[in-house]
Amino acid sequence: MKFRKKALYSMAVIGATLLAACGSGAATDSSGQNANGEDTITLKIMTWNNNPEGTKKEQEILDAFTKEHPNVKIEQISATYDEYNERVLTMAAGGNLPDLLWVQPSGFGSFVENGLLTDLTDKVAALDTEEFQPGVLELGQVDGAQYAMTRDRSTVQIGYNKDMFDEAGIPYPEDDWTMDEFLEISKKLTVKEGERTVQFGIENFYLKELLTAYGTSILDPVTAAVKLDDPQTIEAIAFSQSLINEYNVQPTGAQQEGLSNLFLSGVAAMRMTGPWDWIEYEKNADFEFDVVPLPVGSDKGTQSSAAYLPISINADTEYPEEAWELLEFLTYGGGQDIQAEIASAVPVVNRAADDVLSLAGAPDNAQSLVNQMSDGSIVLNTPYHPAVSEVESKVTALIETLNLNNTPVEQPLKKLAEDLRKEFKLD
Repeated sequence: MKFRKKALYSMAVIGATLLAACGSGAATDSSGQNANGEDTITLKIMTWNNNPEGTKKEQEILDAFTKEHPNVKIEQISATYDEYNERVLTMAAGGNLPDLLWVQPSGFGSFVENGLLTDLTDKVAALDTEEFQPGVLELGQVDGAQYAMTRDRSTVQIGYNKDMFDEAGIPYPEDDWTMDEFLEISKKLTVKEGERTVQFGIENFYLKELLTAYGTSILDPVTAAVKLDDPQTIEAIAFSQSLINEYNVQPTGAQQEGLSNLFLSGVAAMRMTGPWDWIEYEKNADFEFDVVPLPVGSDKGTQSSAAYLPISINADTEYPEEAWELLEFLTYGGGQDIQAEIASAVPVVNRAADDVLSLAGAPDNAQSLVNQMSDGSIVLNTPYHPAVSEVESKVTALIETLNLNNTPVEQPLKKLAEDLRKEFKLD
């Protein structure tokens, strides 16, 4: 899948047409003067913020930078999350890629291969790298080179309805609970009336998170080798299927149809959740909730995959130094000290780690998330490889079919693993 910038520019005509339709992408004169008569520049940053509230909060953080740098203006350019990677490639083909851009992990490897991103290795080396929490810098690296800086990092935990636990006489789970304990609790919290389930133990257990808890993954996060047929992966996926079809503690797709949040509506006792959900639960839940790390599924101890926001600099930006100053502010400097309060974004620097405890709606056990950020249990579970999106789509489609038909998983997973190795030339 290797193709360089010259390949991208073959898309320029298409890109120009799309950008004209989308509006805000085309670059014009981005310089001017401020109120003091000083020369100014405009930095453009591309995000997938598509709601006014999110854009407003992001702008408040950006305004803190421009207050310190009156010669800089900042313009946000947004694209939908689902179309984001395609939009980046289209804008790059037309020579209109913004100065900075948020990066989805699924597109990171492709962007690096295409030479779209600035190598920040030397810039980062000049910082006090001990200030970053464990594993943060690695999230922006490809083959040891730094192509992005992480603005915020968190992870998925299990959110649970404390009222349901109390009513069932079940003690709240400990931070080091096991997968067996999770299953037993889920069984006890699942309630049936005749043949109909009226309360589920767990609303969802995302595949990637379950694999991480089991100490495995679809592709090796470093080498991109296929791990779909590893015994630990097969065991994890079989367990996932059993939650739905054997133990009936997690709803089927049909049972969830038409219901967007079984946890919030009081139909499920537990749910995969993150700090981005806390404020919604505080505002809209009519029950007490708390959080706990994912149950331990392997001898690696507690593990969950990183949910994070990498930001990169366009390799062809007209303003590389100013773009770096903004990126440093957002990921290392003053932006880290205000983002939790403004945007509920979890900081990545040690000095601001406890800001998580003051996030809107923070539950009693929010400290468990602080602990995970510092103890190395939040891990990268997906490689930066151009084939990641296609591989994950094929795996997801297969597992959905297996779950629907309650088909044993081992042989289909082994077959797909071999197919993936051949199709994408993976180990």
